[in-house]
Amino acid sequence: MTPQNLAETSNPKGPTPLLDANHQLLVPTPTRPPTTLFELVLFRVLFPTLGPLFLSYKWLTDSFFRKTVGSVYTLVSSATSQPVSSEWYFQDKALLARLWTMESAKSYLNEQGEPQLEYQLREGYCGSATQRCVLKSLGYINVRKQKGGESKPQLWCEHVAEMARESCHGAEEEVVLETTIVEGAVSYQEFVETIRGGLRNKDCRVACNFLRPALMGFAGWRIFPMNFLLGLMGGHFSPILGMLDFEEVDSPLVAIWDTNHKYNGAYFVPAKRLYDAVHAVDLSARKHRALILVEKRVL
Repeated sequence: MTPQNLAETSNPKGPTPLLDANHQLLVPTPTRPPTTLFELVLFRVLFPTLGPLFLSYKWLTDSFFRKTVGSVYTLVSSATSQPVSSEWYFQDKALLARLWTMESAKSYLNEQGEPQLEYQLREGYCGSATQRCVLKSLGYINVRKQKGGESKPQLWCEHVAEMARESCHGAEEEVVLETTIVEGAVSYQEFVETIRGGLRNKDCRVACNFLRPALMGFAGWRIFPMNFLLGLMGGHFSPILGMLDFEEVDSPLVAIWDTNHKYNGAYFVPAKRLYDAVHAVDLSARKHRALILVEKRVL
């Protein structure tokens, strides 16, 4: 298994990452805040009782939902039968060791090799955790704490720019943050080239909003309304760390830092499968999901 096209992105010099025995970054697992009464009511009462009613209502009244839900279900159902987590490359130690030699991944380390990546504190905080990972890796300090609500790419971009303005930056020059949304409606080739271009730019970070069940499948029995709804509508944000080309895999492998600690950090997915997960329509927003390029510019 020989990686190709690594010369321009590998950097054996620079900070040495602090890794565990599985070649994962040593990032503290967050202490989850206590479950609130609202969460108990939402997941134990409202989802089981109102979920079937919601799906029936959308099916009867929303033609877009009827046209789209079938393709999303097929995608997630296929991933349930063959999740990326079952593939050899998913968290292969040799691949992870190679990943942490790449400049795009090392950009998430400080000079001492300490990670500027973190996990989300609870469900619904993935967007905010991704914003913090991106900003800290670009040199911002005193970044706003995690919170919920960063669920759509446009809102995510507005908030990350706001967070950058609120934060301090160590550079002597004045810097600004620019964001570019590349929706999953683009071609597969453009999708891959967008990731490549973002990773090659030392002042750019690539965030991804994708349907994770399109990679991992349903999280439990799909007959339960909560599992079914989250499987079809549960979007996720995470940073992209790098990309490797392999002769043995029919598309490049993309390295994702999953902000949910239950996935144990970084993992690899074929670019084609990630494209499908980003191309999948957000049924609530009626739009494809997206890549987001976040670039720091010196004025």
